[in-house]
Amino acid sequence: MGDVILDGVDREIIAALKEDGRMSYAALAQRAGVAEGTARNRLMRLLETHTIKIGPIIDQTKIGYRLNLWLGMRCRVGALREVADAMAKLHSVRYVGATTGAYDVVCESVFLSETEMLAFFEHELPLIDGITDVQTALVLQIAKLGYEWELREEDPAGAGADD
Repeated sequence: MGDVILDGVDREIIAALKEDGRMSYAALAQRAGVAEGTARNRLMRLLETHTIKIGPIIDQTKIGYRLNLWLGMRCRVGALREVADAMAKLHSVRYVGATTGAYDVVCESVFLSETEMLAFFEHELPLIDGITDVQTALVLQIAKLGYEWELREEDPAGAGADD
């Protein structure tokens, strides 16, 4: 399936749900200036196309996950997807991305304690075949955790076109 094109109604529904993910169809409709059935249909389309997901955003520090670690990994040639898939299955890992540049795969992990993080390095990471090097960065302070970024108003047909 291709890219989903968002119009003003979709954008208004998304903006409303960012404020209150449990907003009723009636409230969404009023906010977007459409009928309740239209709001319901639009939301269902956004959900079914995986354009949006509605769920809790957890502040990890409030529940004891005080250690946030970024890992940059270099992989054996041809093992990038295998490594990324294996990392994605680990409990402590909450983000995995295949990249260009200095690393082949980057991931973010969260831990309750140094003991848990050490066990990750001693018992979980060594089991992943294809990793040739790992560099780490312990996050000292999170200045922004951006789930609330705003959609830009742009013409999808012109996106990516040369000026």
